[in-house]
Amino acid sequence: MICPNCNTGVRLELEECFGYPDKEFDSNGKGFELAGENCPECSGLIVVLRFGAFEITKYHGHVTRVEKEEIIFPKNAERPIPLEVPEPYKIDYLEAFAVLSISAKASAALSRRILQTILREEFGIQKRTLAQEIDDFISLSDVPTYLNDAIDAIRNIGNFAAHPLKDTNTGEIVAVEPGEAEWLIEVLDALFDFTFVQPKRLQERKEQLNKKLKKIGKPEMKG
Repeated sequence: MICPNCNTGVRLELEECFGYPDKEFDSNGKGFELAGENCPECSGLIVVLRFGAFEITKYHGHVTRVEKEEIIFPKNAERPIPLEVPEPYKIDYLEAFAVLSISAKASAALSRRILQTILREEFGIQKRTLAQEIDDFISLSDVPTYLNDAIDAIRNIGNFAAHPLKDTNTGEIVAVEPGEAEWLIEVLDALFDFTFVQPKRLQERKEQLNKKLKKIGKPEMKG
C-alpha cells in the first residue's frame, strides 16, 4: 500500500486488533475488523477497517476474506504533486489517490485514464487499445529504462487478458488485482517526473546559464 503518512509505497503486514460481527451476521456471515501497523519507512501508525466473510472462534472474531477495506487513520492524507504537472492531470490524480482506500477499482480506472491521456496528448500515441499504446511508448528512444519497465509491467500486473475492458476502455470500473491501484499511482509519479518536471527544470537551468553567458559576452547554448 501507499503509506498515508509519508506517501511511500510499502509492504505492510497489518496486525488484527478487534473483530465484530455484522448485525446481519446470522444470515450473511459477514463482519468487520480493525487492523493496524506502523509504516516501516516513517513509523507512522496506519489503521484499517476491513469488511468481509467473518468467523467467530473461541476467543475472538476475525475477517477471513476481505471484501472491502478503508484506511481510517490517518484521515484526509494528501499526496504531494509537482507544480509542473498541468491542472487537468493533477485533478484526476488527486482524486485517484483520494479514493484509493475506499475503492481501488475507481482509483485504478482514473489512473488508467490519466496514463492513456498522457500517452495521447503529450506523446501523440493513439492506438485501438492501451496495450498497443504502451508498446509504442516503451519503444521511444529517450524513455529511461526504469520508466519503460514500470509502464510495461502494468500489462502484466493488470492482467489485461483476463480483464479486456481495462485495455479497450480505460475508464471502465472493473475488478483490479491486489496492489494494482497503488502501482498505477506510483507509475504516474514517475511518468509525471519524466514528462513535465524534468523538461521544465532543464529548460529553467538552460535559461539561467544563457543569462550568465550573455553577461560575459559569450554565445548562448544551442538547442
